[in-house]
Amino acid sequence: MDELAVIIGRNIDELRVSRGVSKKDLAALLGVTRPTLDNYIKGNQIIDSGKLALLAREFNKSLDFFLTSPKDEASTLMYRAERAADTPEQIIDGIVRRFELYSQLLRIVGQRSVFIPPTYALRLEGKRKLTDLDKRVIEDVALKCRRVLGLEGVAGHDLFLALEEVGISILAFPTDPAAQVWGASAFSTESGAFIYVNDHTSVAEERKIFSLIHELGHLILHRDRYSLRHSEVKYVSRRQELNEKVADHFASSFLVPRHKLQQEVEGIGDVSIESVFYLKRKFRVSFQAIVMALKNYSMISDKQSGKLFAFLNARGFNKSEPAPLPYFEKNNRYKLYIQTLYRTGEIGLNKVAEFLDLSVVEARQMIQQWGIGI
Repeated sequence: MDELAVIIGRNIDELRVSRGVSKKDLAALLGVTRPTLDNYIKGNQIIDSGKLALLAREFNKSLDFFLTSPKDEASTLMYRAERAADTPEQIIDGIVRRFELYSQLLRIVGQRSVFIPPTYALRLEGKRKLTDLDKRVIEDVALKCRRVLGLEGVAGHDLFLALEEVGISILAFPTDPAAQVWGASAFSTESGAFIYVNDHTSVAEERKIFSLIHELGHLILHRDRYSLRHSEVKYVSRRQELNEKVADHFASSFLVPRHKLQQEVEGIGDVSIESVFYLKRKFRVSFQAIVMALKNYSMISDKQSGKLFAFLNARGFNKSEPAPLPYFEKNNRYKLYIQTLYRTGEIGLNKVAEFLDLSVVEARQMIQQWGIGI
């Protein structure tokens, strides 16, 4: 059996499963019979270069993706991150390493079930910007997602806890804001879905909440854009990349649903600075998120939104959040897993240090705070 044929076949099948494509549909796409597809997958027959190129185009993958053998289970994680053009590679490497460590931790815990969020395929009218119909469709998906995940009425920091309860693994740790990486996500059929949020103290809690749901939007709407190799995670511009605009509108609609905002505005009357602060507290989002939602839902004009943003800038809030939410401790479930495994003797001091990204001395101090003898 040809080793390359086996590698290609395994990669084709893992990609097929991760995208939820049936063997029947994949065989039809390639123009081959089911038995021929099975031979490709098993490595009994190597796929020709033309069909492999077709797969690469259809699933937005490089040819190298199909030719590389995964080294271990962690490498089956697929990644996505928003990053600036000059984001250092070590920043992305560090986030990916955290995802892989969490995946490893779940295997040690003996995770018996895996939750992968549902997917929705969008057919957008706009090519460079969202049309009104596009926005309505995204809003409908956001509301469906809330219902499916059982998150109706959940807001603010409670979303971190609620998504963990659903089964999404969340990591929040500080990354230098200069790197301009606010969130990332990953998933695999073996370990489920993961979301990373930049938990730097200079980043407003409101922004962290928005980043959390922004990444949830990507997991639900853009899973075909994830890469098995984090080296393929490219620079994206939120202003120019349509998928980023889609995820932004998903997050906005999820956090500030149109119908609920409409009800509040009808009760308030004219939108003022004071009422925006009221709405900010009500929905537990940023001042900017409220203004953008009001504008996107055509509840205020461009001129009104301009005046509200001018108010922020005049008071020095162009880079900080007015009346911010207090800091919220995160990673509770991740830390609980580590603490439990250490108590039961399944991991030692060095592994605790690795999982928590601490020195051995710092890990020993942490364990002492847990009240566990070393």
